[in-house]
Amino acid sequence: MELQEFINKGYSINAQVPAVQTQEILLNDLLSGEKLDDCKGDVIDTWFNDGPTTYDIIDPDGDLISPYDSVSALTSEEAVKEFIKNL
Repeated sequence: MELQEFINKGYSINAQVPAVQTQEILLNDLLSGEKLDDCKGDVIDTWFNDGPTTYDIIDPDGDLISPYDSVSALTSEEAVKEFIKNL
């Protein structure tokens, strides 16, 4: 499929950029028996990881149609264009 047709049909591309967030753990919630994952407070800091950006191809229905595993994820402009071409 050509890029213009891809756009006209309502497909989209999302970039997944690796990021790390630091969140405060609310100790009083932990003390009162909450699970650790439920004790997260405000985000203190966010920074971007050096990992590769991956690109998701989303169909017009909002479904992910590109591979989403670490081996075959789309990580370059060439890979994205090839995927679109093969739709």
